[in-house]
Amino acid sequence: MTAVTIIVDIILILVAIILIVTVLMQQGQRQGLGAIGGGAESFFGKNKAKSYEGKLATLTKVCAVVFIVLAIVATVFSGTRSTSSIDDELEAIPETVEEIADETEDEAEDIADEVEGEVEGVIEEAEEAVEEAEEAVEEAVDEAGEAAEDAAGEVEDAAEDAVEEVEDAVDGEDAD
Repeated sequence: MTAVTIIVDIILILVAIILIVTVLMQQGQRQGLGAIGGGAESFFGKNKAKSYEGKLATLTKVCAVVFIVLAIVATVFSGTRSTSSIDDELEAIPETVEEIADETEDEAEDIADEVEGEVEGVIEEAEEAVEEAEEAVEEAVDEAGEAAEDAAGEVEDAAEDAVEEVEDAVDGEDAD
């Protein structure tokens, strides 16, 4: 609210109060017996503008005109103020949009950082699982190698035993 608007509003209120008081102080128009007998043009009727009531009537008319003019001026200033406030709000929209965009960008970066951290954690877990699987495969290969060596040793032993049995059987047949 500008200073001019405040001043116009205050003067408007004061004029309204003066207008109300002047109207209330005036006597009502009575058309008593004087109106019937043509007494309206008496001595008081001719000098009515100089009397107390004439001055009140003139003051009422002046206050009414001033009140109407001030009401129009206040309305004009009010309309100008509304237009300027709308212009200010329209000018503030790009700033608001930029602020929202900045906040959204910050939130997106935070979410991206969280997701990146979680992905790195999953990758580390996967690498650990691969290492464990490689170790398990190496152990299985070692165990299979040992089992194969044991089996080969047993097969050799069994083959030697079989050869000895065959030789004994052949020697026993030759002796017969």
